[in-house]
Amino acid sequence: MNRFYWNGFCFVAIIVALIIYACANRGYPQGGLKDETPPKVVKEVPESYSTNFKGKQIDIYFDEYIQLKEIANKFVMSPPAKKKAKVSLRGKYVRVTFQDTLKPNTTYTLDFADAIVDNNEGNPLGFYRYVFSTGPQLDSMELGGQVIDMETQLPVLGATVMFYENHADSAAILDLPSYVARTDSAGMFRVTNIKNADYRVLAIDDANRDNKFLPTEEKVGFIDSLIRTISFPKTIYDTIHPDTTVVEGRRTKKGMEFRVLSRDTIIRRDFTAFGPTNLFIPMFNEEKVQLYMVDELRKERERLDFIFSLPAENQLSVRLLGVHLLDKANQDDWYIEERSAGRDTIQMWIKDSLVYKIDSLVAEVSYLRTDSLGKRTMFTDTTKFFYKDKPLPRGKRNKEKDSIPEIKFMEIKAGLGATVDLNRSITLEFDRPIFEEGLKSIKLSEKVDSVWVPTDFNVKHDSLKIRRYYVEKQWKPETEYQLSIDSMGIYSIYGLYNNKLEKSFKTKAIEDYGNIIVNVQEATTPIILQLYQGDKEIKILEERTIKGNGKVVFDYLNEGTYMIRAILDRNGNGKWDTGNYLKHLQPEEVKYLPVEIKLKKNFDVEQDFDMSKTYKREDPSKKKNTEKDNKRNRTNR
Repeated sequence: MNRFYWNGFCFVAIIVALIIYACANRGYPQGGLKDETPPKVVKEVPESYSTNFKGKQIDIYFDEYIQLKEIANKFVMSPPAKKKAKVSLRGKYVRVTFQDTLKPNTTYTLDFADAIVDNNEGNPLGFYRYVFSTGPQLDSMELGGQVIDMETQLPVLGATVMFYENHADSAAILDLPSYVARTDSAGMFRVTNIKNADYRVLAIDDANRDNKFLPTEEKVGFIDSLIRTISFPKTIYDTIHPDTTVVEGRRTKKGMEFRVLSRDTIIRRDFTAFGPTNLFIPMFNEEKVQLYMVDELRKERERLDFIFSLPAENQLSVRLLGVHLLDKANQDDWYIEERSAGRDTIQMWIKDSLVYKIDSLVAEVSYLRTDSLGKRTMFTDTTKFFYKDKPLPRGKRNKEKDSIPEIKFMEIKAGLGATVDLNRSITLEFDRPIFEEGLKSIKLSEKVDSVWVPTDFNVKHDSLKIRRYYVEKQWKPETEYQLSIDSMGIYSIYGLYNNKLEKSFKTKAIEDYGNIIVNVQEATTPIILQLYQGDKEIKILEERTIKGNGKVVFDYLNEGTYMIRAILDRNGNGKWDTGNYLKHLQPEEVKYLPVEIKLKKNFDVEQDFDMSKTYKREDPSKKKNTEKDNKRNRTNR
């Protein structure tokens, strides 16, 4: 075959192969740009802002197929009805069906927030609101503002804001509000088309969506005074840029000169504004008042646990029944009591082995609890406590029969690392109550010229947790120490001894630490200053109290980033106190200083904190998103 025919054959073969390949590969079409256009409302039946409405449903049509995103949480009908309106999706339109009788001569708003999105890309319509009146007129007043969590100083998302024409305190508990709104991610709310009247304003975390406040169970916030709607004339000025530019030229000795003659046009717009729209509602959890027993447990053979709903004085009394050794009037000596740090859990360690070896114990338990009238009265009940030892696996059971029993030791948790801060004590926690005379076996040595020399120290007992002790010492900088406890030196009330404990550690140098000095200014109440780290999950590191203006020093701090918040302790009891709606008591104010203090070793940082100023705390979630975006932008460069 000559070269001409061969080249022709190859060309035809390539064309055929390409055609076959194109037919075989039926890939997805390469579409155009991503759809970012939100759906549009093309028709409303009846039209929004209609009057004399007498129907049972409303239809809203769109230019494309749509979805309803979290409609149950985002849709708000105001005024609310006992039977909620039903929102249903029907392809390209939404139907709202009213399941309750509408009030006469009332303006209603149906707020969809951003729940309406297109079917393909989820582009939101935006904050869509439909308005109608069952009477001949539309109300036109409005109110707005922001809801902030008082303790965290962060916006509250999804809070229900309620407006009452009935000004009685009980209205929020017993009646539906006159109007209602819901907060967005910035804590902002807005209620429109309401009557010109005075309103009591309340915000709640309405988990069951019944538009009623349940005291002590739901988060709440309120404004102290009644809010009066207002309207006032307002003027704004808009700048309109011209579509064309006129250039004038003229001849001079130096040549042609040009100048632009067109100018921006200032347009004045006059309108009527409604408000106020700057309402501020501090939200909080009320202190719980219902005292009752949550649970009674026997997790360990030697211990009974009693858990209460509140860290209150409960006057707990437990009398064992059916145990002949304890069948007497006075049973105060059969247990050792231990309370949790929150004081809502009481543990009773049984001392008598003849008692705790019994698998089933019956006890008469008496304690204070809140009755149906809200008063705390003594209540007595009989309770059974069961405990059964877990059987060993068969293989291990046979092995134990043929071998010497393993020696069991009491467990000791020592809060020790390789280094110890100069201002910290050593924590020792035992798994069982101990006889304190065994604490004499604790030894602390200091290394002097490569030789361990005994040194003095103090042992302090924790006031609540009876199994916890602190080894206190004025530590020397850059010094090696050794803590040791000889085996069999400490023993529990159940006859178990400790195993040998020996731990060496070193203290840091003074130069390893920094100090933060806070200048408290314009304080009119006692101030609790808290040094913390973390954003959403705050970890309080240290706390200082000052009665007024002055300097507060946080010393012996490791290198790192710290932040400060202040509690305005108006009653001077040394802790943050929440509020109470029915008592018209607002929570104590908390201020977050919006400054990250980056502390280095051997440095002091001085920071002013003015208690008369209003500080805005940055939302940690938004802050993290900003950091991610900045990191992504740096990576893409």
